[in-house]
Amino acid sequence: MENTTKKTDIRIIKTKKAIREATLRLLSHKSIEDISITELAVEAQINRKTFYNYYQSIYQVIEEIENEAVEKFVSAIKATDWYNGETLDFYKLFLCVTEAVSNNMEFFGYLLNISKTSRLIVKVETRLKEKGKDYFSRYLDVDEDLIALVMDYVVSGMFSVYRKWSQTGKKIPVDVLAKNVGVMSLGTVNAMLEEYSLDTKKLSLK
Repeated sequence: MENTTKKTDIRIIKTKKAIREATLRLLSHKSIEDISITELAVEAQINRKTFYNYYQSIYQVIEEIENEAVEKFVSAIKATDWYNGETLDFYKLFLCVTEAVSNNMEFFGYLLNISKTSRLIVKVETRLKEKGKDYFSRYLDVDEDLIALVMDYVVSGMFSVYRKWSQTGKKIPVDVLAKNVGVMSLGTVNAMLEEYSLDTKKLSLK
């Protein structure tokens, strides 16, 4: 009975994964409004009935993809000691984020190939900006509007860099990419802190 349950669980996981990846592939060259369930089922190599066993609509698939993308980033950040109680280590922060992308390239490869104006990408970036704002608000005594502005700049720039990196064959090593993104982001944050005469010693890039 237990083995049967495990096989069923594995089959469900594989089927839903196939549906999500098929959705991302289709989104890379057409808008969500132009994707039919029949087309999606064919792309995922399943039938329409199987699709409706797991999802009510393609928008529900999109929501699941969005949640998965954000969770992968957040989990990577939580698992890294980028804040030691006094200093924010931007190198560790962006290394863990970049490694999260690299280690899940099958998933993020599809995601990064979608147009940056896609509703899905906009939603993922927006949620990451909100998460980033929440994190930094805990550690820095900075006006929330300023933090939101910096997060907008940093997250949008980060996605742009990762998209280019993915589309050009990931020629730059992960650690170098993380270092470069960290340097650029740190420069932005430090410039903002200096402008408002805040403590820049809390931030570092090691």
